[in-house]
Amino acid sequence: MIRKIVFLLAAFLCGACFSAWAKGRSEAADRPAAEDQPEMQVAAMKGPTGIGMIKLFEDAPAPGGGIRARYTAYSSPDLVVPKMVRGEIDIAALPANLAVNLYNRGAPYRLVGIIGNGVLYLVTTDPDVSSLESLKGKTVQNVARGSTPEFVARHILEKKGLAKDVDVQFRYAHAELAQLLIAGREASGILPEPFASKVLLAKQGSRIACDFQEEWAALHPARPLYPMTVLVAKASLPGSVLAAFTREYRKSQDWVTANPGEAGVLAEKFEFGISAADAVTAIPRCNLVFVQAAQARPLLEEFLSVFLEFAPEAIGGKLPDDGFYPAP
Repeated sequence: MIRKIVFLLAAFLCGACFSAWAKGRSEAADRPAAEDQPEMQVAAMKGPTGIGMIKLFEDAPAPGGGIRARYTAYSSPDLVVPKMVRGEIDIAALPANLAVNLYNRGAPYRLVGIIGNGVLYLVTTDPDVSSLESLKGKTVQNVARGSTPEFVARHILEKKGLAKDVDVQFRYAHAELAQLLIAGREASGILPEPFASKVLLAKQGSRIACDFQEEWAALHPARPLYPMTVLVAKASLPGSVLAAFTREYRKSQDWVTANPGEAGVLAEKFEFGISAADAVTAIPRCNLVFVQAAQARPLLEEFLSVFLEFAPEAIGGKLPDDGFYPAP
């Protein structure tokens, strides 16, 4: 998947001509805007990446100044990357490595803040598995080869001296692995939310044997949280508009955290891949946060160093420079 995204980035950057702010139009828009009003395009990846924004999808607040906002959810990076390369999206909630890859390849976006920390869990029905160490000599299924679940798990297994003792396989997508664990056809799997909760709720005897966030914290006590998702904005977006949007985003995120059941109803309505039944368990484990760009750099660089170790192409070959982090 990452190599495909990189290919798309390279292909589109060769001929892209970034449009002026607020003139892009989203083909997948949920709410039409008046023709004579400028329209701000806001994008979110479905699932835990964009779940903090779900109340904005429902209320569609405008950032003021006669500007309307259009909110669109995307199921795959392949759908959102070309639009961002062409400058058609003004604000987006993305996986952290994808946001950095876009920036390093010339897309005109800057960090607004970290909006989600790690959401990876080892879920198992094997009575002999109670920790990463107990996976020695066993097979565990992981998901999303070439992205965060692979590299975080590899990093932790190597640091704990377990990499050669655990057979990590990549045979399934998230939803498929969750169903196989529920059916008892696989015993152990590394899953993000909301898929981990889906298994826990549906399969008797299933449990979390390892919280990868806790494992990361033990290895990185100075920076114990790793940021999986970020909010970015087009560099040309007026500061007053961005400030207004950020206030609304934070209200939405606070509401989601306080009302996971209601948020789940909206997630179903907007097809975010999180059911209302799963949301009550899943959302509290989505680790929603808001770390402003000015304070985010040390956390991001610690996390991105894992990508530099295993797959530098996943972040565009280098850490982002000062331009990615707006001045406070």
